[in-house]
Amino acid sequence: MTVPVLAATTEIPTVDLAGRSDVLVLGPSLGSTTASWDGALAELSANNTVVRWDLPGHGRSPVASDSFTLAELAQGIIDLLDSLGIEKFAYAGVSVGGALSIELALRFPDRVKAIIPICTGAKLGEPAAWDERADLVRAEGPAVLIPVMEERWFSPEFRESERGLVDDVMNMIAAADKNSYAYLCEAIGRFDVRDELKNISAPVLVISGELDPGTPPAAGAVIADGVQNGTLEVIAGAYHQAAVEHPLVVARLINTFLADKK
Repeated sequence: MTVPVLAATTEIPTVDLAGRSDVLVLGPSLGSTTASWDGALAELSANNTVVRWDLPGHGRSPVASDSFTLAELAQGIIDLLDSLGIEKFAYAGVSVGGALSIELALRFPDRVKAIIPICTGAKLGEPAAWDERADLVRAEGPAVLIPVMEERWFSPEFRESERGLVDDVMNMIAAADKNSYAYLCEAIGRFDVRDELKNISAPVLVISGELDPGTPPAAGAVIADGVQNGTLEVIAGAYHQAAVEHPLVVARLINTFLADKK
C-alpha cells in the first residue's frame, strides 16, 4: 500500500495560499471531480479561500499505482496541503470525500478546524459488495455503473429538469481510471470508524439528503451523535449528490456553520 499523490484546483494563485486562516478544502465523491462543486463555488468562495482536490485517477490527480486505505488517502490530502503551505483548514466533502473528513479529524486533529461530512457515513457498506464493484470496474470500466449511479445520485425530477448537468456528472464517472476507481472501492469497503467517532473534538456539521438511498439521514445521525460536538442538517428531497442537486442550500449551510470558525 502507498500514499496517493493528489492534485489541487484553487481559486487564487497557489503562492498566495500559505498562512491563510480561511481555507476551506472541498472533497469529491467516488467517480466525480472537483467540477461537482461548481454550483456551490461562488457562494463558498465569497466567504472562504477554497481548495478543491481530485481523487486518484479522477480529474487532475495521477492514477494510483497501488492499493491504499482511506487513512493513507487522508495523508495524501495532508501532503497536498503541506505543499501549498496550508496549515489549518476547514473541510467539507461528499460521500467518500466526506468519510475522509472524519479520517482527517481523527488523524490530524491539530490541523482541522471543523468538518462537514455530506451524504456519507462512518461505515459505507460491506467489503464484499465493494470488492464486487471493484472487480466489475476492472473488467468493464466505470462507465458500466452509470445507469445505477444516476438513479442513486439524483432525484427523478432533477434528472429530467437538469439533464445536461446529470450527463456531465455521469461523464466524470466514465472518465475515471478503472484501476484507481477499483482501489477506492476496496478502501471504502474497509472503512469503519464508528468506534472512533467519540475521539473527534472538532466541530462537525453533518449534511444528509432526505432521500439518499446509500447514506440516509440515519447514517448522518450516527456521525453527529457520535462525535463530541456534532449537528445534523437534512436537506428535503435531496438524493446522494446534494451538493450538485442543491448547491446553494449546501453552500449556505457550510458558510453559516463556519462563520465563527475562521
